[in-house]
Amino acid sequence: MSTQFDNIQVPYDYIRKKSIAYIERVNVQTTLAPFINNARVLELACGSGFYTYDLREWGANAVVGVDISPVMIEEARRLGYAALATTSSSPTSSDNNENSNSNTVEFIVADCAKPILYPGGPFDLVFAAWLLNHAPDHKSLVDMFRSAVLNLKDGGHFVGITVAPTSDPTAWYEAEAEARPPPEGTGGLLFAKTGDVEDGISVHCYGETEVGRVDIRGWYLRQDVYERAAREAGLKADLRWEITNVPERWLKGEGEGGASLEELRSYEKVPAYGFLVVAK
Repeated sequence: MSTQFDNIQVPYDYIRKKSIAYIERVNVQTTLAPFINNARVLELACGSGFYTYDLREWGANAVVGVDISPVMIEEARRLGYAALATTSSSPTSSDNNENSNSNTVEFIVADCAKPILYPGGPFDLVFAAWLLNHAPDHKSLVDMFRSAVLNLKDGGHFVGITVAPTSDPTAWYEAEAEARPPPEGTGGLLFAKTGDVEDGISVHCYGETEVGRVDIRGWYLRQDVYERAAREAGLKADLRWEITNVPERWLKGEGEGGASLEELRSYEKVPAYGFLVVAK
């Protein structure tokens, strides 16, 4: 997994400037709002920091970001240094600026698919954007969830962005292909089913950009597999799913990213992603 993300950092970040990524960000902020104020957050699969500094702005006291790709982590750190430099040069900044990223954001290169105890815990919230879709089966999912459980306080929450919940991943794949065909697909990304596995399907996510090609291999497992794995790992309290919600300003043509109204409307029928929210 490390190699595929080392090779796509620049085009992947380019793709994350499409409308569906901005919409995802709004959905993430809404979903995390009940849990994030003054929280210590562990961010698994942080990538190049797409959410890391937002988590601080949204109220987290501290964030530890973890990713398997050293290239992604290097870019995440660079963004933090740039933000800190801008803050430090501001006429209104000070050494005691409580909004500074200094000493409140840390990055670690590690395999999020393995249960590891990270420094800075226990955490109030474990957030994982697009991690669970890299689990090929139930056992791998259990290990990912165990990483969350190992680092969570009792009563803490896990929030993961992954594929939209369904009992039939093949049917979703076919519906997505019909709803968002080439060349744009889902925010510049297209999906190809590459095979059947015991708990769902394997998929290839790809897209061409002005700065290179995105190629990601992953899996789309059934909803019940995610839920059983979370419970087996030790996330025993409240569990719920949420799906893509397109804010009204995008439907009015006022949102970022340039998506057509046709694409935006398609997310109401075939969601682009789901949120799994579960408490320890």
